[in-house]
Amino acid sequence: MAQQKPANKLSRRGILTGAGAGGVAAIAAAVTTVSPAAAASGDPVVQGADNNAGAASTVLRSTADTATLDVRNTATVAVDATGFDAGVVGYSSNGNGLIGRSDIGTGVFGAAGDLGGIGVVASAPDEFSKTALDVRGQARFSRSGTATVPAGASSVTVSGLHVFTSTRALAVAQRNTAVWVKAAVPNPATGQLRLHLNAAAPAGGVPIAWWLLEA
Repeated sequence: MAQQKPANKLSRRGILTGAGAGGVAAIAAAVTTVSPAAAASGDPVVQGADNNAGAASTVLRSTADTATLDVRNTATVAVDATGFDAGVVGYSSNGNGLIGRSDIGTGVFGAAGDLGGIGVVASAPDEFSKTALDVRGQARFSRSGTATVPAGASSVTVSGLHVFTSTRALAVAQRNTAVWVKAAVPNPATGQLRLHLNAAAPAGGVPIAWWLLEA
């Protein structure tokens, strides 16, 4: 039995034969049955294809009151941008350079995947009224917590931490007593943080809030 060719493919000879029989209409029908080729520089953008503009840039300009480009995906990522220097650059002369919103997820997420990488950088000149980071609402830090110095003891150790030679620690007592936090000492060799009071903790102990940061 002869093997049948897929119905969505048509040879060059078939297209020419169709042109002789049915003219332009037959050619148009044949073209619509094959997958569109990717657009090159100077061509229109083809949806559902890999468009390659070469070394040229694609610029969209608009004076509309709405977004110049509106991309939507109801299943997963709406925009996936990759660049050697920057994946996405947002700029505004009179507003927000980049806005991220989410109902139940994360508005803006930055991740560092290699040594020396930084997930998110907030930058501003060290000058009056120029703010690098403005947190409006609660802030949470994974390298922080509380530990309680039990009654009669003068220190407590927090273990299982990622502590480096650049790690510094801040600590503040969370109970108003006659004793106070004398020192917070991180130990890179053991991955521990030792919290010291100036004297033995009274009955009920002394809870201490601690926070690790890199200097």
